[in-house]
Amino acid sequence: MESKNYNNKADEVVLEEQNKGFTTTTTTTIDRCYFSELSWHVILEILLKLPIEALIRCRYVCKSWHDLLLDPSFAKLYHGITPTGVVLQSSLFPYGNSGGLYLLEPQEKEPTSIIAKFNHFTYLESTLVNSCNGLICSCDIRMANPMYISNPITGEYLTLPKCETKPDGQFVSGFGFSPKTKQYKVIKYLDFVEVYTLGSGTWRRIEHVPPARHRSLFGTFVNGALHWLVKLPNGSKLIRSFDLENERFRTIPLPSSRVYCASFKRSNLGIFGDCLSLSSIGMYASDWDIEIWVMKEYGVKESWIKELVIKSPSPWEHWWNPESVQVICFLKNGEVILDCVGCPVIYNIAQESFRLLKPNGILLTHVKATAHASSFASLKDIAMGDSSKVLKL
Repeated sequence: MESKNYNNKADEVVLEEQNKGFTTTTTTTIDRCYFSELSWHVILEILLKLPIEALIRCRYVCKSWHDLLLDPSFAKLYHGITPTGVVLQSSLFPYGNSGGLYLLEPQEKEPTSIIAKFNHFTYLESTLVNSCNGLICSCDIRMANPMYISNPITGEYLTLPKCETKPDGQFVSGFGFSPKTKQYKVIKYLDFVEVYTLGSGTWRRIEHVPPARHRSLFGTFVNGALHWLVKLPNGSKLIRSFDLENERFRTIPLPSSRVYCASFKRSNLGIFGDCLSLSSIGMYASDWDIEIWVMKEYGVKESWIKELVIKSPSPWEHWWNPESVQVICFLKNGEVILDCVGCPVIYNIAQESFRLLKPNGILLTHVKATAHASSFASLKDIAMGDSSKVLKL
C-alpha cells in the first residue's frame, strides 16, 4: 500500500503517541538513539514498510521502538496493511502432537522463508484449528480440553477454561471474530454448542442445535461466521454456518455441481481471497480433476463460479492423494496454496504445474496449514477479562 493511503492514519497515531508521551530522552552519547529523534510520523512510515520479520527484530532495538510496536494504536494501523501468509504445523505422526509451528513470510511469490519456528511451548501439544486476525486457536482433538489462543508475534498465549461437559463423541470447533460486536469467540459443536467469548472467563451452552455429519473438524471463518460442509441424516448435503454475532445457524447454498454431490468425502471448504470456496475431487473418464468453486457474493447461490479446474498431477507424485484437497490461500502472483492430505503444495495456474511447499528447503510431513495474517495486537488488550491468565511464550 502506498504511503499516501495511510498518511492520515499515521497522523492519528502520531497524535496518540504524542499525547501518551512516547518520547525518547537520553543523557549520554553512548545511549543516544539518533533514529528516535525523527518525528513519529516518519518513524511510522518507515516501520510500516518493513516486512514482518524485520519488525519482530525492531522490538529489541530500543525501549521506545518496543513500546511503539506493541502499542494498540500501531497494531490497528498495521492490521490494515498486513499481507496474508501461512502457518504450518508439522507433526511427527498423522493427527499427532506438533513437531513444530512454522510462521512463513508473507509475500507475493512462494512463501519459502520461515520467520519463526516454535518448538517448546505448551500450546504446541495441541492441533492447529485456525487463525483469525493474527491469533491462532489450537486444541486437543481427542480430549476436547484444553484449548489455546496465541499470538506468535507478541509471544503470548491464553489457556481457556475447561468446559463443564465433555463430549461423548467427536466434536468440531472453530475460532473467529464478530466485526459488529468486536468480540472473538471459540466454538465447540457436537449435539450442542459451547461458546467462549475471549475475556468472559466462562463457557456458555446452546441447546437444540441441528444434527449433521461434518466433513471436517475445524470451521472455515469467512464474513463473521464459521462454516462446515455437512451431510444431513436424510443424505442431503449443505454448508452450515454459525454467525458469531447472533450465535445462530443458517444454511449457505451449495453451487450447482455434480462433483461434490458424488464425492462428499473428497470435498472441502476453504478461503480464496476473501471469499468462501469449495474444492472437490471428481473422476472424469480415467483422470481425477479438482474443481474449485468460489462464492463471490456471500450467501448468494447464483454468485458461485467455477474458478478453477485443475488436472490431477501424475499418479507417480508421492504426495498426491485423491482423497482430499483444500484451498489454503491465493497468492498475489496468481498461484494457489493447497493442502493435499497433510502435504502443502503450490499450484501455478499459468503453467498448470504443481510443486511442493518447502520452506527453507525443508520437506515437512503431516502438515496442518492455515492462512495467517500476522498481528501485533496483545492478547491482554483483546481478552481484558482474561488478561491475568495471558502468559508469555
